[in-house]
Amino acid sequence: VIKKTNNMKNLIWSLLIFLSLLSCKTAKTDYTKLELNSIQLYDFNDETISIENLTQQWNKRIQVDEKINAKIESLEIINIVDRVTNKKTLVLLGTTNRKSVKTATKLTEFKNGLKLSDIAVTCKNCDSDLNIQLNNENWSCVSDDNKNACTKIETLRGE
Repeated sequence: VIKKTNNMKNLIWSLLIFLSLLSCKTAKTDYTKLELNSIQLYDFNDETISIENLTQQWNKRIQVDEKINAKIESLEIINIVDRVTNKKTLVLLGTTNRKSVKTATKLTEFKNGLKLSDIAVTCKNCDSDLNIQLNNENWSCVSDDNKNACTKIETLRGE
């Protein structure tokens, strides 16, 4: 009887330890609620990148490569719900000084922060507030008004 009692005690203690370890599991970080400067960002080459450097790169891409007269005013992390798969995707969204131009890239958890996708998208001449969407994991640009030539520019960043 004593041996069974000890086995039962050991089982109960083991179960309690297991359950306490399970409850210590960290909750998934909601990056949309954090200050952007507090998040470590990594570029597509797995190198750390500052917000200032990223903003400069994105402005060069928009102004020089894509020939758009716009400048990034703010960056924010948002969730975009895919209109086909209904899956939430974490996105870094750049808002420019022209309401009709937005730029974005997908984010994935990486090391102690977030990694930028090697694909960036810019939507221009779109009159919708959030003119960037995902449809079946592909970027698309939308406009509330069909009169404008809402245009998508996708850029693949090489090494």
